[in-house]
Amino acid sequence: MSQEDSSQALDKAGVFFERARRLGTATNFDNAIDTYLEGLRLAPEALEQGHIELRELGLLRQAKGGKKPSEEEKQQRLQPKEPLEQMLDAEYLLAKDPGHLPYAEAMLKAAVASGCKKTAKWIADLIFLANNAAKKPSLPIYILLKDSYLAINEVDRAFAAGKNALKIDPGDAKLIEQLKALSVKLTASAGRNQQGPAPAEDYSLLLSGQKANGVNDMSENQIDPAVTKAWVFFEKARKIAETGNFDYAIEMYLDGLRCNPDALEDGHLKLFELALKRQKKGGKKPSMVEKVKHLRGKTPTEQMLNAEYLFAKDPDHLPYAEAMLKAAVAADCKKTAKWIADLTFQTNNAAPKPSFQVYVLLKDSYAALGLYERAIAACGKAAKIKPEDPEIADQYKRLSAEMTVAKGGYDISGDFKHSIKDREAQEELHAQQSVVKTEDYRITVVKNARKAFVQEPNLPRNIYNLAGALSDLENDKAENEAIQLLENTYKTKKDFSYKQRAGLIKLKQLKRKVRLAKSALESKPADAQARSTLAAFSEQLNSTELEHYRLCMENYPTDHQARYEYGIRLFRNKRYDEAIPLFQDAQRDPRRRIAAMDKIGMCFYAKGWFTDAIDIFSQAINAYELKEDATAKELRYNLARSFQENGDTEEALDIYRKIAQLDFAYKDVRQRVDQLRKEAQ
Repeated sequence: MSQEDSSQALDKAGVFFERARRLGTATNFDNAIDTYLEGLRLAPEALEQGHIELRELGLLRQAKGGKKPSEEEKQQRLQPKEPLEQMLDAEYLLAKDPGHLPYAEAMLKAAVASGCKKTAKWIADLIFLANNAAKKPSLPIYILLKDSYLAINEVDRAFAAGKNALKIDPGDAKLIEQLKALSVKLTASAGRNQQGPAPAEDYSLLLSGQKANGVNDMSENQIDPAVTKAWVFFEKARKIAETGNFDYAIEMYLDGLRCNPDALEDGHLKLFELALKRQKKGGKKPSMVEKVKHLRGKTPTEQMLNAEYLFAKDPDHLPYAEAMLKAAVAADCKKTAKWIADLTFQTNNAAPKPSFQVYVLLKDSYAALGLYERAIAACGKAAKIKPEDPEIADQYKRLSAEMTVAKGGYDISGDFKHSIKDREAQEELHAQQSVVKTEDYRITVVKNARKAFVQEPNLPRNIYNLAGALSDLENDKAENEAIQLLENTYKTKKDFSYKQRAGLIKLKQLKRKVRLAKSALESKPADAQARSTLAAFSEQLNSTELEHYRLCMENYPTDHQARYEYGIRLFRNKRYDEAIPLFQDAQRDPRRRIAAMDKIGMCFYAKGWFTDAIDIFSQAINAYELKEDATAKELRYNLARSFQENGDTEEALDIYRKIAQLDFAYKDVRQRVDQLRKEAQ
């Protein structure tokens, strides 16, 4: 494949990767896995955007209690196929069971066979570290690694794996001969990289367990001594964590990251997994002394690790992730910055009231990393919160221009360096990257999806792709076809995810009708028919939402998001006694804890239980560390209203006053302050 073809394939795959990120943000992990694999089918060597992000998704899914692959899935995915399909099938199983090493081995074999060298090297490195860390390292795995590394011309790694194998079976004559041959290659390579000839015996000495001058043991040091030193700390951290001493394990991980600050897979990701496990076991949040101690740092790297310490002890507290992101960008830890930015993006997207400031930070961070598509996405989210902000609109245009330069290959003078020759391909690329896709492009996507569906109508990805493409047309006929397709599939396969997707399309359709009805009424306020139409669509939307989220909750009983969403609809319908237990259960989801507490307080308030509402709002305020953002103001406003209704006007006035001092235009705070002061005279 030419460089231009490879670039176009990556751009097409990027559409799937972006869709997968959105699905992951919505905790629809299984569909996100399928969508990532669709992208990787187009660009099998998309390491950071594809394989690594899918690995992160798999770990997050596992932390959230995602099920391992069924026996039927294993049997289906492990069937012999073309090497690329075998690799993706193995990766599917690995995403659903990230700790099962045989899936990684199967993926490695297929990656080598399909010529995916970057992917093979990445998964081989993961297996190597995992096997090194095992209580009883596997000899066959080291042999597999040796042969795999050799096949992709990573001779130093092949030698390291072979030497570890020799430690397990020192009498293997064939292996000794292979390592001698590899040592000759390595010595010759080392000689080419030095001014004088390398000693011929250097790598031979390694076979006897000695170290020659100036030559590091490849089994312990693959590339950089700092990596080896970091790995020692990571290994200690892993063993300490197994004993339940999570706080000491955090310190060990951070010591390793001081040696290798951008160690994503073995450092930052493992530490994040540990943080989630510690939190689940009831680990305490950082004390005030710890916060003060870790708020600053002399260097950006030190600042990043200090923020990561606090984040590890309170993984729900987004400001720690934000501080870590700022420092990672400043420290030029690009892999780490991208990972923590993506995590922050997903968390902010899932928040009841996403933060404008967080989206601005993400925009700037992604731009600094050269990830313009992500920067534009964050900028677009910020623009939705403040559509009237001219600066955000200007930045959106600037970022789009910068992405065009980066994607299209313009130089500073405006000439093409690597222009896209095929105009149709250029138009398709532009359409994929547009925030609002053109009608022609949408129709083309439907045609392609329908063609794939006709060829393989039982393939889940073909069903979802056709339904999604039809839904994107945003007209009743296409949406109804998508809904019918998904509901028919649900009846046949008995898989609720199809019915859930159909329900979401129905809701999107009804919300559009409500918006249009509102616009019609606003243009003709006295029109009784317009008012009646709006009321009818609003009622239909309300009842459809209630039923949709009730079914989601019944079919996914452990999904806190489904329980929270159903609770919101019950609250809107004044069914407070049914909503309260759902919100109480939803508090277990760290992303919705504060929002759920706020809703519990509002339920008590609506029932007239003002004292109980006061207790809940006070607890939420104490648990929420930010004091000046929209959520903090909402909680304090609701607390003040509860005091006011409970007859404690003095306490209510004091809270209203403090909100007014912070944001004078907030809701009706000014009027309430005036009213209570008049009543007190």
